[in-house]
Amino acid sequence: MIILIDSGTTNSRIRLVEESSVTIVDVLKLEVGVRNTAIHGHNEKLKQDLAEGIQKLLDQHSLTEHDIKYIVAAGMITSNLGLYEVPHIESPARFEDFTNAVQVVETEEFLNIPCLYVPGMKNYVTDSLEEELSVINQYDVMRGEEVETYGLLKQVKTKGKGLMVLPGSHTKYVLVGENQELLSCRSTLGGEMLRAVRDQTIISDALNEKLVEEVVPEYLVQGYSAARKVGVTRSMYHIRLLQLFSKLNENERANYYAGAILHYDMEALEQMLEAEQVEWIMIGGSEPLRSLFYHLLIYVNESANIMMATDEQVEMATVYGTLEVGQSYFENFARKMKAFKK
Repeated sequence: MIILIDSGTTNSRIRLVEESSVTIVDVLKLEVGVRNTAIHGHNEKLKQDLAEGIQKLLDQHSLTEHDIKYIVAAGMITSNLGLYEVPHIESPARFEDFTNAVQVVETEEFLNIPCLYVPGMKNYVTDSLEEELSVINQYDVMRGEEVETYGLLKQVKTKGKGLMVLPGSHTKYVLVGENQELLSCRSTLGGEMLRAVRDQTIISDALNEKLVEEVVPEYLVQGYSAARKVGVTRSMYHIRLLQLFSKLNENERANYYAGAILHYDMEALEQMLEAEQVEWIMIGGSEPLRSLFYHLLIYVNESANIMMATDEQVEMATVYGTLEVGQSYFENFARKMKAFKK
């Protein structure tokens, strides 16, 4: 058995996995992430909750630490706000580059089980930001999306250069080379914007807490088109007007709203692809964001080869990605030890 930890800004998932069959035995979702570190000024809650979560999984399945071969941890857990900071590696990055930069740590909190911390990636930038502020758009970073990208690529066969779209609290665009090296990434605050504007403005009364419960492409596209035509802030006020004067229900208004907000993300994507020719675009992430992006991309570029991952592929993406890191690391370690003995 192995344990896989995927820790983000607000939530963490601990998965108990049967390594040989790549079967998820159990999943524990915790409402804790690096946001707690930022708030409290220390990582004790993150450390404690993850340690308790690991012990809970072991107890529920009558296992001990000796039954766990290793732990792989990816995402924000390897940032300066996480449990063990691993420096970003620089793009372009091959899968082996991530494996070679893994840091292995054994701690009492994790029952002295070897824990492999996977690095994130930062864009290679030739000019210094200190010298010229205009190059800021070349900079970007990601943690966790690297294993998610490789996990999706393992399940869906692609040919040539492409783009991985990974929406969530932060939308991540990951440019993938012909040999599946990660060329660069670009991030937006798309998901956070969706919730922040809804929660902190007058349109909150016109939308429900779940936002989009069912994707309605017609209203999604109308919201997107309105933002292009009259601007995002004006199209935001349309939501209030639609509540007062139209027969649209909450879900239809939410689709219009999502289309208007995600206009920003589509704009960032268009700018990214101005200098890049891609042969495919794959959309991962959770629902409903995955479907929202799919319908918007189809509308914006009908001729593109756009693929949308299934729920199962998304669920298994981080599993395949982190598992492959762990297996590759120990295979490399075994080869080095064999060569050393010679």
